[in-house]
Amino acid sequence: MAFRRSSPRLAAPPATRPRPHSEPSPDAQSATALAVADTKSAIREWPVDETAFLRELLRCHGLSSALLDRLMELATAPPNVARVVDRLGLALAAHLHFLPLEDLLQTPILLYGAPGSGVSTIAAKLAARFDEEEILVVTTDSRGSTGERVQLQEALDVLGLPLAIAADATTLRSTVAHAKGRKVIVDTACGAPTEQKCADQIRKLTEAAGAQPIFVLAADAAPDLARANAAAAARIGTRRMIASRFDAERYIGGVVVAADAGQLALVAASVTPHFSFGLRGLTPENLARRLMAAALRAERWRIAPL
Repeated sequence: MAFRRSSPRLAAPPATRPRPHSEPSPDAQSATALAVADTKSAIREWPVDETAFLRELLRCHGLSSALLDRLMELATAPPNVARVVDRLGLALAAHLHFLPLEDLLQTPILLYGAPGSGVSTIAAKLAARFDEEEILVVTTDSRGSTGERVQLQEALDVLGLPLAIAADATTLRSTVAHAKGRKVIVDTACGAPTEQKCADQIRKLTEAAGAQPIFVLAADAAPDLARANAAAAARIGTRRMIASRFDAERYIGGVVVAADAGQLALVAASVTPHFSFGLRGLTPENLARRLMAAALRAERWRIAPL
């Protein structure tokens, strides 16, 4: 993805043969949904100047003025870097923190996030990299009927991995202590760290498991909400984050805002809805490409490389 064109104007979809009213188009429903989702982007004509283009692109991602100005300052500094996507990558590397996905499970980890953020899906994607003798997945959700617990159980059943249940901190401490050298993933049902009860529970479970807390943020989270949750996560000792639903959202500024607000190291992003694969490590270079993909035509931004 070079982004060398002076004007990354979005092209209109090709004209199609009119259909009789009695002949429904097989693509009508999906085309309508895509048109609605991409209305703002489809009519946008991006600035010709590369600096103005990058500023407008970052603004569309929902970055605050201060963060946008800082990234622009860093992106326009390198005098010998021709491609704007490379300059953005250098800016992200200078301002944000990144951690290799391979280093994540050197200690037990505890995953948490707001309801619906994909915590259980991330747990399954991480566990899928190992076999039963290498990984131990624990849930703190003792209510077997909840959707998240059921989803995780079904995913692990397919992977041939067991699911341990630790309803309280004491049980969790004992379960992790008997992991027998396996890597440990703790899937919690605590909720958002902005809620004091949830924050206290996350802190308590993290201490019991001797785990590294990992904040899971959905890519479609509004920037203001992402900022508040990341700041709250940092206050309870969280230093790392994983993004979910990168495949479903065009503008992902909430992820960048959260990493900046909480000084959280970006580790990985989920790029498919599948429960066992599609988890990719985040680097400054592939995050820059993903941010730039928002300026691509509607049918191409989803398959932009990460």
